[in-house]
Amino acid sequence: MRFVAGIDQSVRHTGVCILDDSGGLHTLELIEPPKNLEGSKHLVYIRDELNKLLNRQTLTHVVMEGYSYNSMNKKFMLGEVGATIKLCVHDTNAVLHEAAPTQLKKFVTGRGDASKEDVMQHLHSQYAVTVTDDNLADAYGLARIALELLEKSTTKRYQLEVLKQLTTKNLSAKKGRSKVRTPRFTL
Repeated sequence: MRFVAGIDQSVRHTGVCILDDSGGLHTLELIEPPKNLEGSKHLVYIRDELNKLLNRQTLTHVVMEGYSYNSMNKKFMLGEVGATIKLCVHDTNAVLHEAAPTQLKKFVTGRGDASKEDVMQHLHSQYAVTVTDDNLADAYGLARIALELLEKSTTKRYQLEVLKQLTTKNLSAKKGRSKVRTPRFTL
């Protein structure tokens, strides 16, 4: 059996969802660091809790939500949380994809500008799952994207568009890493 995960990164409420290759729900949890933890202790808490969740099964694909650039006062901390999550996923050897918030909404609802309530309602109608926390709803939707990247069974045009964007983005990122750059000057 293969497993996929969706991670909705957040400084205070990181949602994690793990599905098996038939869509069965194995994990749907929030990582909520205590408010008194700051700096590296905050990140260590997220890392340790995420590792506990991700290392229960062997993951093949993980989709995490990309950065929310509207986060006003927490941009640096959100970047640190994102890097912590990426390192944890890297250690699982799973393929990591980043989905923009609009891609997640489009995949679930067909519209990139859908509200959080619309996402939760569509998850209930499409997958018969009731989620009342938007972080968990996003994590579940991201795990569904990961499952489609693995199974490739959807026929919905809007979902196929999101999957194509995600796989094209990852291919171009891989190509960029293989380039050899020559220095502009020599000593």
